[in-house]
Amino acid sequence: MVVSEFGGMVPSTIEGLLKLPGVGRKTANIVLYHAFAKNEGIAVDTHVKRPAQRIGFSDTNDQDRIEQDLMRLFPRMRWGDLTDVLIAHGRACCTAQRPGCDRCPIGRYCRYFMTVVKKVE
Repeated sequence: MVVSEFGGMVPSTIEGLLKLPGVGRKTANIVLYHAFAKNEGIAVDTHVKRPAQRIGFSDTNDQDRIEQDLMRLFPRMRWGDLTDVLIAHGRACCTAQRPGCDRCPIGRYCRYFMTVVKKVE
């Protein structure tokens, strides 16, 4: 499809990328940011969803709504970097089974830490 519909060039728009089989908003946002330096949205996967919910940036389980919540909270020029930071944080610190709240650099700003972890201490 890249060859037949896009002349052999990877599309550089969200609309074009979303036409490709298997490409959703998450992948399209990452490709646009890293390949074309475009901030069109925030790539929400499990590693972004979890910290976004725990920190208190979003109260929904719907990835599209989480993306919209994050886009309202942060300036467009930061969306790509925010995606990378939240993915890294979700993988390294704010993990699913055992969140590393004791070593988290933003614990004092985190709703989960303040309402669940600190409450238990």
